[in-house]
Amino acid sequence: ELKVIGEEVSEELHVVPARVEVIRHVRRKYACPTCEGNVKTVPAPAKLLPKSNASATLLAYVATAKYQDALPLYRQSQIFTRHGAHLPRNTLARWMVQTGERLLPLIETLRKQLLNAPLIHMDETTLQVNQEEGRKASATSYMWVQRGGPPGQQVVLFDYDPSRAGRVPLRLLGDYSGCLVTDGYEGYAEVVRRNDITHAGCWAHARRKFIEAQKAQPKNK
Repeated sequence: ELKVIGEEVSEELHVVPARVEVIRHVRRKYACPTCEGNVKTVPAPAKLLPKSNASATLLAYVATAKYQDALPLYRQSQIFTRHGAHLPRNTLARWMVQTGERLLPLIETLRKQLLNAPLIHMDETTLQVNQEEGRKASATSYMWVQRGGPPGQQVVLFDYDPSRAGRVPLRLLGDYSGCLVTDGYEGYAEVVRRNDITHAGCWAHARRKFIEAQKAQPKNK
């Protein structure tokens, strides 16, 4: 008879596909058995969107897929259909608009914390918007990002604007007067001057110039 003398362990990656579930909240009603009046019902649980059947987890799932993973809503609708849930694109779009409105107080709270930081990083990157009133789909728009705060409590905020003009950092920074780290774009000059901000350069962009200069050198030197 053989006896166990050890073991060999092998591992493989495994994925559990997403599944759609229905969560039922059953709230019992109570009434006086004598007069059949004074009806009482357990309060409904709080919801991010009170008049929808979307849970907070579902809304976070759709928002992450759209804004973090660049998965359009019409494709998400098709994926949900494969999972047995009929969620039209216009329903998902309405949820995202309503969720953004509901999260505004949280965003403003985060912005206040960000503007209290002694140092803020700021940058802007191009963004294409297919349907925007008064603008062509080929027009260039921008997503502005701000990051600041102590380690472990950093705030990262994204803000869309069709312009790259200096009025945008003026709007986003308000009366902030700490230290601002940017890539040297001239659009930050006005807010730096007005608020007496300490303007710091980005080391990554400074290093890039040396790398470009090195590549431009003749091969035989």
